[in-house]
Amino acid sequence: MTAPAAVLSSRRERLAAAPIYLVATFPLPDIGETLGRVAAAAAALQADAGAVAVQLRLKEAATEARRALLARARSELPSGTLLLVNDDLEAVFGPTGELLADGVHLGREDAAALSPRGVDATARTAAGLATARARLGRELLLGTSTRTLAELRTVLAAGADHAGFGAIAASVTKQDTRPAHLVELVRCLEEFPRVPIFPLGGLTPENLGRVAAAGARRAAVGAGILGARDPAAAARACLRALRAAG
Repeated sequence: MTAPAAVLSSRRERLAAAPIYLVATFPLPDIGETLGRVAAAAAALQADAGAVAVQLRLKEAATEARRALLARARSELPSGTLLLVNDDLEAVFGPTGELLADGVHLGREDAAALSPRGVDATARTAAGLATARARLGRELLLGTSTRTLAELRTVLAAGADHAGFGAIAASVTKQDTRPAHLVELVRCLEEFPRVPIFPLGGLTPENLGRVAAAGARRAAVGAGILGARDPAAAARACLRALRAAG
């Protein structure tokens, strides 16, 4: 059985222990309703798996709005929930430097935007991740998105400590993503067995068996849980699907 979040000493240990990484997209202005669904799913996951991570996605919003969402989520989600913010390094910290999140997920373009001037275009994502790692220090979490083993090697060398891999299937929230090949996922899992790699993109309880059969024991799930009539039940169904191949 997974150790309770209170027993796990570091954020990285807690993330590694989380089989489901909830990706919560917040449509304005329905933040309260969405947060309630996230809380229900997170509580089910924590009770069953012992650890849960949640990425908060608030697109087309200013840093202050993301900070406010993080503060609200911290007070309403189960104690011990790992909170990461999407694509906004500065939202991890409050105006006076106080810590609001446990880390950040930076997509390729947002990571590249952090790279120093003069860096070649082919190296901007890695340079931006290195910049983010320097800002976060060693303890906070830094994730990004990958599609291949070569990309995974690059982002880990640049300072990422976990990665989303995909898209596995058509995504409701990111319709412009390119599909990834499961053979690449297998290669990533084999070369980096200790790195939390979360297949993502269009995953549901019905198709999670595909990534479980490829060897994945973790997944990032958004609408497949949060868009369900009963998010807690959908979360538990995702856990069962991942564990069925174990």
